[in-house]
Amino acid sequence: MDELRTVAVEAVEAGGDYLAEQFRTGEVAGEYGTDDVKAVADREAESRVVDVIRRSFPEHAIHGEESGQNGQHRYEWVVDPLDGTNNFASGLPSFATAVAVLDDGDPIVSAIYEPLAADRYLAVAGEGATRNGEPLRADTDRDLRHGTLSFVVGLPAVRDDALRAQATQIGDALGEEAKRVVQTWSPCVDWGLVAAGRLEGIVCFHPDVYEQHAGALLADESGVASVSRDGLYVGSPDPAIRDRLLTVLDESA
Repeated sequence: MDELRTVAVEAVEAGGDYLAEQFRTGEVAGEYGTDDVKAVADREAESRVVDVIRRSFPEHAIHGEESGQNGQHRYEWVVDPLDGTNNFASGLPSFATAVAVLDDGDPIVSAIYEPLAADRYLAVAGEGATRNGEPLRADTDRDLRHGTLSFVVGLPAVRDDALRAQATQIGDALGEEAKRVVQTWSPCVDWGLVAAGRLEGIVCFHPDVYEQHAGALLADESGVASVSRDGLYVGSPDPAIRDRLLTVLDESA
């Protein structure tokens, strides 16, 4: 486990530091679609992440957002080399590199690195979470009416007409409850904020697997109260806020 956590941090730093260098140049090469960007930086960052993993664990399976699934093994690394590609391409300084290690499908280690903020998040199943080496515990004393929520809509929902309409309904309902609902398009950055108690909650609707494993483990190990359903994740540092969000979502269905 010690080696897994060490390699996870080294891997996200390798990808994130490369991204920070490229971001500061102001030039982003890639293919621009209507709902996503396939940036060259994604592939290059993933290559750097995978290289670090392979040096220590050549036999482990890797599931990269850019390269797909490679190999079969008890341990699988799920890699999101550039979480927040649209932000990166638009010059918005909100993006991260993330990895999660699965043991027979269950997340046991996750690392998230925001290179511009120099924040390193690490979570180990059953051992808690840290930010920059310091223990991390989710806590908030704000009520929902004065709080900020993150609303994450995954590409599966964005690309499906019925799910997209449902996401709009959910967003409207959440907006009636909270002071502010943000869609940052960098979920791992939001996960870090929730784990640190800076956001009052997070709602993920059909999230992408690449950031969900890493983020959910970070949340769990920092003490976020959460519920997962088919296509839906709801979490908050405050169990009462989590429960209220679930009620709102049920009523909006």
